[in-house]
Amino acid sequence: MKVKRFVAANMQLALRKVSQELGADAVIMSSKKVAEGFEVVAALDYQSGASEENPDVARQLELQRELEAVKASREVTSDGHASDEQSLDKQQRLQYARSSDVSSAEGLKDVLQGLKQKSYSNTSQRPAQASASSSSPASTQDSVKPAADLSAVQSLGERVKASEARYGNAMSAMSDELRELKNWMVSHQGSAWDTGRPLTWQQSQLWQRCQDVGLEPAWADRIASQIDDGQAMEQAWQQALKLIAADLPVAPPQLLEEGGRYALVGPTGAGKTTTIGKLAAQFVIHHGADSVALITLDNYRVAAHDQISTFSRLLGVTLHKVHNEKELKNALLKTQDKKLVLVDSAGLASQDAHFQTQLSMLKRAGSGLKKLLVLPLTSQGRCLQENYEHFKAAGLVGCVFTKLDECFSLGPAMSVAALTQLPVTIVTDGPHIPDDVHYPEADKLVKLAEQMARMARTRWQAAEAMHLATQSRFQQGA
Repeated sequence: MKVKRFVAANMQLALRKVSQELGADAVIMSSKKVAEGFEVVAALDYQSGASEENPDVARQLELQRELEAVKASREVTSDGHASDEQSLDKQQRLQYARSSDVSSAEGLKDVLQGLKQKSYSNTSQRPAQASASSSSPASTQDSVKPAADLSAVQSLGERVKASEARYGNAMSAMSDELRELKNWMVSHQGSAWDTGRPLTWQQSQLWQRCQDVGLEPAWADRIASQIDDGQAMEQAWQQALKLIAADLPVAPPQLLEEGGRYALVGPTGAGKTTTIGKLAAQFVIHHGADSVALITLDNYRVAAHDQISTFSRLLGVTLHKVHNEKELKNALLKTQDKKLVLVDSAGLASQDAHFQTQLSMLKRAGSGLKKLLVLPLTSQGRCLQENYEHFKAAGLVGCVFTKLDECFSLGPAMSVAALTQLPVTIVTDGPHIPDDVHYPEADKLVKLAEQMARMARTRWQAAEAMHLATQSRFQQGA
């Protein structure tokens, strides 16, 4: 472990020095303010990681360093004299190389250790041998020994590289196995929802893309399992989108043309009263004010009647305020001649004492009153599902998607409609009356849901890039 002390005028400069000298893997041990500025003590554990993860690789690195030292000891000096290793006997070193098992790390270590010991033992004899070789006629022949010795060491180096290649192949094989394991895990993601038929790799990718759109896992599994392999991913995805659109129930576009009797139910703030105002305004434009009547059950909030009373006054339509089941039935009888009757209910929590009372009133109002569940698209999928569970006792015949302009995902609401087979009757996408109300089309809703998922992914990537840039500026002290 390398530990070093850094002192700078401020903390940013100190961290910059740590990053420049020790790199990104440095660990800050301590920091404090001193007379010179700020003191940072950092450490770099450059050996423990390799030795813990792969001891064989660590030994290979150590042996490489020893090999470089042996090579350096055999280089000829600039004044023409051989290095300390020149006096070693060539045949003995070659015998070391041949007799030892250098295919393993331990064998190579023994060879290098033997060469180093002989090199060190003969270092003290170098002056005498050097003078003898200079006066001996055989010095010319002995001068070729360092080259032969270097050749032997290079042979050892080649064996080291071969050993590294062996470990490299093992690492590559391990990487392939991990990749296969990842694909296997991904392919079994959907099996939790359909234990009878695990998904293939391509189907698991489609399942994940359905999840990105916001579909419930059970619906995503059903879609992905219907698509066969053997086609391009984008082609398979387009087929999946068509299946999603086919599964999404949509009511015929007849409410604003044919009229009827509809009661809107849902949680507080879902947009029930505003949607009633939009529908009434549209119907008045096409059929006249005499063809529309409004009824409200909302008597539990302060100023609960104000908004719908304003709609009634501006549109010139009649408004009936009822407090119990009898008054509701009388109001429905009085409005039999109206082409469109819209009933506004109070947004009550399921724990409220009046919730069941209102639900019973709507349920016993007669089969002529159709109940629509208002689903705000800004709510989470679990909340939307709970809303359905709370209000289904009223006898729901469809649903209304509201706040399309405020939501970031259509998938959760689409999942509720598809899994409960509750047809989407109306979609609203803004506060403007009477403009922001539309008939739904399944393929357009699915396309919009995919676009929202793509935009959300882009926003996430941009946020991640911004975070990394900020982190980089901090590390650089900018």
